[in-house]
Amino acid sequence: MTIDETLGTLAGADVYVVDGVISDIGANLSVPEGTEEIDASRMIVMPGMIETHWHTWTSLMRNLLSPGNEYFAVKRAFVPHMTPEAYYASDMLAFAEALNAGITTIHNYCHHVASPETVEAEMRAHQDSGLRALYTFGHRDGQPNEEPIDFALAEQVMSDWFSGSSPFEGLVDFGYNSRGPHVIGEELYRREMDWAFGNDLMTAVHAGQGRRNFAAKPMKDWGYLGPKTLLVHYVHAEAEDRAVMAEVGASLSYSIQSELRLGSAGGQAQQLVHMFNDDVNVSLSFDGNTLAQIDMFEQMATAWYMGIPFNGSSTEGLKPLDFPDVLRMGTINGAKALGIADKTGSLTVGKRADIVLLRADDLNMVPNGFVDGMLARSARAANVDTVIVDGRIMKRDGKIVGLDIDRIREDVARATFDVRKEIGDIYMPESTTAPTY
Repeated sequence: MTIDETLGTLAGADVYVVDGVISDIGANLSVPEGTEEIDASRMIVMPGMIETHWHTWTSLMRNLLSPGNEYFAVKRAFVPHMTPEAYYASDMLAFAEALNAGITTIHNYCHHVASPETVEAEMRAHQDSGLRALYTFGHRDGQPNEEPIDFALAEQVMSDWFSGSSPFEGLVDFGYNSRGPHVIGEELYRREMDWAFGNDLMTAVHAGQGRRNFAAKPMKDWGYLGPKTLLVHYVHAEAEDRAVMAEVGASLSYSIQSELRLGSAGGQAQQLVHMFNDDVNVSLSFDGNTLAQIDMFEQMATAWYMGIPFNGSSTEGLKPLDFPDVLRMGTINGAKALGIADKTGSLTVGKRADIVLLRADDLNMVPNGFVDGMLARSARAANVDTVIVDGRIMKRDGKIVGLDIDRIREDVARATFDVRKEIGDIYMPESTTAPTY
């Protein structure tokens, strides 16, 4: 399943990788003697999936939601107590979960830039993970709306981590996420966006989940809406917003489970259908593992279930989403949304080798039939056997091989325990010692 419009779906084909690049695709390829082979004869081979909006620093909060005490309340409790160690542990947990699920690229949307030390911890996590990523730099949670982001820190991070001598070697990109003009006002918004566009950065903004307070047209009029702009959520978008997005090539990041739980429009499924029908580039995201299962197959399947027109609604008569559509949302559309479609998002000769192999003989995958439906509806993260990022094998035979999973578990357990002790109240751990796994 190449997701390449020219190649389509190929039965029994080989994928030849040289120095991290897809060198050839086809049946019975001739390769040099000694080339390492991975037997995928009982598997489905597809591009690595791409996630486009994830607050990875919140990962350690995942299992602390409770009745009457959901995401935002938990986040408010944790924010003042997040240490660099907690950031690193949270990020590594998220990155490991992504790799385990066949996600080879994520967007680390940091909307709590707490200190230089926490940013340093996140950069080390990106370096240690081996995952392809976009890191977007934002504000400090709770920061007064009249204060700008820390430009000096952002410039320092770009210099230290994303210059010509970057340790990421092109695997991680730097961007900016905005609070939006509806939060910080037009003047400060334009100041920050001018800085971002002056540095040629990908930009992202939360465009409304709780109520309509964001419009796309002013962004276009100011020159800030285009292929390097990612609008997140936007469950309250109207026809004119979608038309402007499609016209200039701006993308949507739709966090399916989060929209269903936190969105107040009441027509989240209809918004998805409208975005698709209005030719907006729709990508998929989790928001956080506090709010969603880290399983892009589940995201794609839910999008397929949601993506149908309803009689008597504004979507009546529109085209439904089908299996190929949601597969693109989880792969090549995500690459377009993050500005890296020339590198990844499809199995295409010349692109980087971000490749996933799924077991086609697992119980939930049999009997085998049409491959696009198998991937877009039946498959789940548990079927992922092998994950390759930039030509490096990160998971094989169902087990992650590129990361120390035991250490990741212990680090996040210790960090969560320490933060919970600092918060106290309902978060106080029952035990006096951190759990071990």
